[in-house]
Amino acid sequence: MEFLKLKRSRIFLLSLVGAILPPLLMFIAVSAFGEGNTFKVLFTNVNMYMSALFAVLIFAVIMSYLFGREYNEHTLKTMLTIPVSRGKFILSKYVMFLIWIMILTVVTSLSTLIFGFAAGLDGFSLKVFIYSFAQLLFANVLLFLTFSPFVFISLFVTNMVPAMIGGAGLALVNLMVYGQSWAPYVPWVCPYLIASGEIAGYGTSITLSYGIILATFLVGLFVSYLYFTKTDVTL
Repeated sequence: MEFLKLKRSRIFLLSLVGAILPPLLMFIAVSAFGEGNTFKVLFTNVNMYMSALFAVLIFAVIMSYLFGREYNEHTLKTMLTIPVSRGKFILSKYVMFLIWIMILTVVTSLSTLIFGFAAGLDGFSLKVFIYSFAQLLFANVLLFLTFSPFVFISLFVTNMVPAMIGGAGLALVNLMVYGQSWAPYVPWVCPYLIASGEIAGYGTSITLSYGIILATFLVGLFVSYLYFTKTDVTL
């Protein structure tokens, strides 16, 4: 059912454009300014900008859309009349969100590969591509866990404006925090630092960063589940 809802969704198409944007910008930088002349550098730059900046905004919009549309399109009451518990309903949204993230990860990696060949870069190998794709996927999956608080926001305020503002705010926070000594303690920066291995240069425990990500996920999941199951749907 979730896939059928996305069949003609403009948000899905816009998210694909957002996934292509970092490789496109890096392609322009390489072509116009010569910034990085190997596939390894290109993949590294794309993964950084995607995981630490663009994905934060895109994921916030996606999460808000997945939950908010059920209220805005007046379909939630109909959904709750079928024999599906509210817990399973939330779980289906999380699964759809994760699958959506995987699709965007594939699109970003393939776009980077295509733009790299278009720019005539050197140093391509299957090992470089697989490693970069795995790094981006790992970062995005960890980032997925940190967005459970946005589920509560999407349930509490059903339009997409708060999510867009929140996503933009987090993207700016990531820009300011990246490179600071306390960056490993910020849930939305941790995923990229862990996946890229840069967290080793901060001298902090990677276990603590994992714990922060997990705690963010569990708190957001608990609050959103509690709110959704205890609050009556008024449409």
